[in-house]
Amino acid sequence: MLKKLTRAEVEIVAASGGSLSGEKLSNIDLSAIELSGVDLVNADLRYANLGGADLSKANLSGANLGGANLTGARLHHTIFRNSDLRWSVLTNVDAISADFCGAGLLESDLSGGNFNSADFSKSDLRRTAINGASLLNVNFKEANLAMSDLSGSDASGASFNGANTYGTTIPR
Repeated sequence: MLKKLTRAEVEIVAASGGSLSGEKLSNIDLSAIELSGVDLVNADLRYANLGGADLSKANLSGANLGGANLTGARLHHTIFRNSDLRWSVLTNVDAISADFCGAGLLESDLSGGNFNSADFSKSDLRRTAINGASLLNVNFKEANLAMSDLSGSDASGASFNGANTYGTTIPR
């Protein structure tokens, strides 16, 4: 079993270009930390505070971010493929071209974020708040958006092909 790392240890690993793949980082305060390009594949980040962090180009495929706070985080080209983001807060994030393909975002809050050109194909976005977000050219192909609220968002050019939009408020 891996020992839980401290913030200082995470900063050292990240600064040295090391990997945090599979590390136990639940309930840790990593607010405003620089983790761009870091390998966090299968990391345990449940209930972590990543508010204001820079995770641009980081790979969080298969990571568990259930209940995590990513408010205001920079997520340009970040990979969240098949990650668990249930009950997470991603308000006011800058997630241009982020990859959420197959991610679980059940009952998360993505309000006010910039998700332009992001990929949410085959993601679970049931009962998710995505109010006032920028969703230009977003791919929601085969995503489950049932009972989600996209009111006040700009979804111009977004693709909803094959998506479950039952009970979803989609701006037209």
